[in-house]
Amino acid sequence: MYFDTHAHYYDDAFDPDRDALLASLPARGLALVVCPGCDLASSAASVALAERYGFLYAAVGFHPENLEGAALADLDQIRTMAAHPRVRAIGEIGLDYYWVKTPEARAFSRDFFDAQLSLAEELDLPA
Repeated sequence: MYFDTHAHYYDDAFDPDRDALLASLPARGLALVVCPGCDLASSAASVALAERYGFLYAAVGFHPENLEGAALADLDQIRTMAAHPRVRAIGEIGLDYYWVKTPEARAFSRDFFDAQLSLAEELDLPA
């Protein structure tokens, strides 16, 4: 039995055969999957997939690479999604200075990361 802790099955690369692939996973020994969002749209897509497949759970949040155009107020929508019973974590979050180069963007990224960690703590979810 396997547990895939990090799979982005909402990605466009899976469009041609997403449903067939996901339906086949349990027979292939994959018992559980966590699908982390990287922004609002992919977090919502992760929740939608988790609603369809009983072995798949969602994580919701913002990856640092996806913070362009984001605002701390967007975390209200993440909070709402995190209340869904198929959401098990705040993620995919972190600090990634490979993608985030300028001092201003890095400061915003740190603030966003701190806010997401606080949200995870508030909701008693792992990050």
